[in-house]
Amino acid sequence: MPLPALRPQQAALGHLRRRRIVGASLVAMTSRVAVAQAPWPDRPVRMLVGFPAGGAGDLIARAIAPALSATFGRPFVVENRPGAGGAIAAQAVAQSTDGHTLGAVLGGPTTTARALNPALAYDPTRDFTAISQIFRTGFVIAVHPALPVTDLGGFIAHARANPGRLSYGSIGPGTVTHLAMEELKARHGLDIEHVTYRGFGQMTLDLAAGRIQVCFDTFAESLAFAQDGRIRALAVTTEVRNRLLPDVPTVAEAGEPGAECFGWTGVVAPAGFPAERARAIADAIRQAIAVPEGRANLDMQGIEFVGSTPEEFAALQAREAARWIAVIQRLGLRAAG
Repeated sequence: MPLPALRPQQAALGHLRRRRIVGASLVAMTSRVAVAQAPWPDRPVRMLVGFPAGGAGDLIARAIAPALSATFGRPFVVENRPGAGGAIAAQAVAQSTDGHTLGAVLGGPTTTARALNPALAYDPTRDFTAISQIFRTGFVIAVHPALPVTDLGGFIAHARANPGRLSYGSIGPGTVTHLAMEELKARHGLDIEHVTYRGFGQMTLDLAAGRIQVCFDTFAESLAFAQDGRIRALAVTTEVRNRLLPDVPTVAEAGEPGAECFGWTGVVAPAGFPAERARAIADAIRQAIAVPEGRANLDMQGIEFVGSTPEEFAALQAREAARWIAVIQRLGLRAAG
């Protein structure tokens, strides 16, 4: 039986209802698009730095902050949150929900931290969005000059002959400064006590004062001390010699091939950070570090600027995690160090 035809009034009422439904849907869609396209940032952006003020990573974060502020039209404010090898700052970034918190982090907190400490309150592989690697730097294996050694092989022999009598410094469990020394210890059966610091500055001062006897130090912190004899540089962890310390051999030349390693700092955001926003910040970072005048002094300290894309930075983190987590697992290391 055919359906009865609608009376004119019913047809008009139905048409009006459909217009209202469609209109409401369009308003809802427009609102969602407006939210999605809302300008960012709409307030100051915090950049949490996982190391103390005055170090190379802190100085670079403060150097690029004005450029980011100029690009995005809102202040980028650097806050130092040192401690736990950078994990304190990283955790604050991972758990932030305001959409306006970034982190300038070391490698460990976003790669190895969970392997070293299963009780960690965040997951390095899931809780971050990679934005850009800012720079990398090799290390100087340095000792206090009172040690009767002049090269890396001599130090290894001295440490082997004096088990438990030496100590080394690192900037925290899970950082390269910790894992590289633990790998060296394991390779040669050395017994050297681990002492942790909140940053490179105090560690270098304690090395010069003889409170620790050895460490993997940055060029930025160690250069002046090595040049005036307050510490002794035994090797560099780069593939080639550093032009600032031309007489110091590479680890390969010193008899430790495969011990090359780098520290690096990059910018991350919490997981779920919009990809287009991450790319825009990465582009701004790359432009900021491309200005020679803004990095002249830092260039002289053995720092290699990178300015990677989010995809390149994520790939670096994956490679570093694979390398150092394997070391952690092989040596059975835990956060207590």
